[in-house]
Amino acid sequence: ESLVVIGGGYVGMEQAQLFAHLGSRVSLVGRLAPGAEPELAEGLRAVFADDGITVVEEHAAAVQPHDRGVLVTTTSGRQVSGARLLVATGRSPRTDGLNLAAAGVKVDGGGFIVVDQAQRTSNPRVFAAGDVSGAPQYVYVAAAGGRVAAQNALNLDGSAPIASIDYRGMPAVVFTRPQLASAGLTEADALIQGYGCDCRVLNLSDVPRALVNHDTRGAVKLVADAATGTVLGVHALADGAGEMMLAATYAIRAGMTVDDLADTWAPYLTMAESLRIVAGLFRNQMPTSCCA
Repeated sequence: ESLVVIGGGYVGMEQAQLFAHLGSRVSLVGRLAPGAEPELAEGLRAVFADDGITVVEEHAAAVQPHDRGVLVTTTSGRQVSGARLLVATGRSPRTDGLNLAAAGVKVDGGGFIVVDQAQRTSNPRVFAAGDVSGAPQYVYVAAAGGRVAAQNALNLDGSAPIASIDYRGMPAVVFTRPQLASAGLTEADALIQGYGCDCRVLNLSDVPRALVNHDTRGAVKLVADAATGTVLGVHALADGAGEMMLAATYAIRAGMTVDDLADTWAPYLTMAESLRIVAGLFRNQMPTSCCA
């Protein structure tokens, strides 16, 4: 009948919307999409409001039984109730029972195993990969870490080059409707890393495919180096946003500039065409498609 979700990350967002679409009355407690670009997070708030999801962007302070299920109280004293509770506040590594200290394997304050770029722990004969190593928690990152760990574990004599992971352009997708996806640096990350940042935001109302789909909820944001025009990050809230991120990853890893992207072929009447359109905004062009 009703569900309270604690946590506004990808699990919390996906499950909250799923149950809302199935007919449950859903309340979400926590900051919505905390790692997303603010323009896109704001768009997702509007989507959740349209879906009838109540979003309380505060920390949950207490949970207690309620006559119809559970009662969640926030730090400000606001109370939210529901028949069921889903706690989606992140994952912790299960390393306590491994007696890692006996092997000289260090962990950080959160219990994650500390590794270097070769996935090697503080014990040079022990390697770790995946979520337990504190890496970004995506299955393809775990797979990449596993490959690097295996290659280096079989190369203890140093006869082959040391393998490592290149995180440039790493994509991520939240499977809400519309999807929230990203590749590369956010604007905040770029500024922290010392880039002079230049950004453009394209509303989906200027994307022909979105108009044809009768769904213009969302936007595309492109983050570039102000000095060189190099593409640093691409972020989108859109139907099929995840499919757009492969091209975005290629552009970032290839060192393409916004001019390169604006001059690259894009198939008409696809969501991916929005990458070329948003790149054109850096030339102070009107947000126009090739054909509409």
